[in-house]
Amino acid sequence: MKPLKFGKLTIGGPRTVVIAEIADSHNGSMETAKKLVDAAKEAGADVAKFQLHLVGTNEVDGKNEMIPGSINMWDGPLYDILQRNLFSFEMHKEIMKYCEKIGIEYLCTPFCTAAVDVLNDIGVKAFKTGSGELDNLPQHRRLAQVSAKTGKPVIVSTGMSVWSEIADTVKVYEEEGAKENLVLVNCTSEYPPNDYSHANLGLIKKLQDDFGVIVGQSDHTMDNYTAYASVALGAKVIEKHFTLSRKQKGPDHFIALEPQMLKDLVDGIRKIEVALGSEKVISKEEQVVRDWAFHTATTFRDIKKGEVFTLENLIERRPRQMERGGKVVDGIPSKYMDPLFAGKLIGKKAVRDIPKDTMLVWEDVV
Repeated sequence: MKPLKFGKLTIGGPRTVVIAEIADSHNGSMETAKKLVDAAKEAGADVAKFQLHLVGTNEVDGKNEMIPGSINMWDGPLYDILQRNLFSFEMHKEIMKYCEKIGIEYLCTPFCTAAVDVLNDIGVKAFKTGSGELDNLPQHRRLAQVSAKTGKPVIVSTGMSVWSEIADTVKVYEEEGAKENLVLVNCTSEYPPNDYSHANLGLIKKLQDDFGVIVGQSDHTMDNYTAYASVALGAKVIEKHFTLSRKQKGPDHFIALEPQMLKDLVDGIRKIEVALGSEKVISKEEQVVRDWAFHTATTFRDIKKGEVFTLENLIERRPRQMERGGKVVDGIPSKYMDPLFAGKLIGKKAVRDIPKDTMLVWEDVV
């Protein structure tokens, strides 16, 4: 899978892209939106993400509409909240320019096909769809067409879906020649999940294996544990909701990370990236311990010249003598006899009288 360019970022490289999902946590205020962007940048996030709702186009005006399970989080019907928090096109352009000014990438979720063109027209560098848009294949076809033409990545959340629905969406991108720009994000559309088992992190690798695309995790748990695990499992994008305070009323504040929690998330991810590694190597610091902790083939008693080495007259003892300039054992030159080779000594003869407790060197063996 080829890494994707997203502004100054690379999706799919060794560095995980961390998205602070601001969504509507700005409460309709540009001042608050900028404070959130500042806080996300200070915490180390790579991306500040917003949402573009075309109210009246996205959903029916249902005055009593509330998402099940959201009663303790919301302060009114969805339609009313969207109206109150609505950002105009000009406001989206303003916050996008502000993100560029302070050095964090702007990202936005379109909630209908028309919103795709609006975002493309204002110059977004990538797209991100929510899980609720997975079945909106006309929208995905438009996204795929734009992506195929521009090379812009499309990050697609896959919560509350079955595998065939994900496959149907991926097929749209294949048909439009944009699959190489697709990122699939594992997600559980619970706010928050009431059990860690619902995170289902094993799907991260399955998404990658089955569809051959870059993968990530959009995480709605109340802490950072599953996000950390996701990075270790291969997620190249991590998305978490972000707020200035969980005490605020609104759709997302309750499950969102506050600034210190976001900083902890980023710090932990960066440490995990360094810790992952890819090859078995011995560090300089580990070599010091190795030289003490590993063993050298040693005589258990006095051995006469010509005497045969046996399991009865040899023993393995610390420290591992590592004088340089001798033979190379596992890539490490050593004058002294590695116990890995002690088995090859059995049946060989000593070339000289060797006192008890002598660490054997190669020249001691016929």
